Amino acid sequence: MEEYAQNLTYTDEEKVFIYCKNIVRAVEKTHEIATRSKIISRKAREAVQTGDKQTMWLTLQEYIHKYKEIFTMANGVQLKQVNADYYESLTKEDIVKQLDIVTGLIYLNEAKHCVAKETIKACFKKLLKKSGAFSDSEIELLLL
Repeated sequence: MEEYAQNLTYTDEEKVFIYCKNIVRAVEKTHEIATRSKIISRKAREAVQTGDKQTMWLTLQEYIHKYKEIFTMANGVQLKQVNADYYESLTKEDIVKQLDIVTGLIYLNEAKHCVAKETIKACFKKLLKKSGAFSDSEIELLLL
């Protein structure tokens, strides 16, 4: 494993996971952006389907390097360098979760740049509220 590999870290892992899963759901309700988001995130979904830890890890690294600005702009997500020992300690499920977060952040980025942004925002707000994981004030902050 290369020494410059990176990993996503977050301040509250479960909330980030719920956030990203729900942005995917909200964007998919708007077909225009869903199509573009699916194209960009296709490789991540395919990597998860292989079930191969190395393939998923390399795909995660590819997304991190290609879309670094998307991840650094997202609240609660940080990039950090990791070594081979850290990689070995990860389970396949850990990497799948990170690829799911990458997919969610890609959908979020696409949603922020589309005409139907307000429709997605309203849908996303409803989904976040329904999840029960976020307070009203947290939801308002996330939707800024």
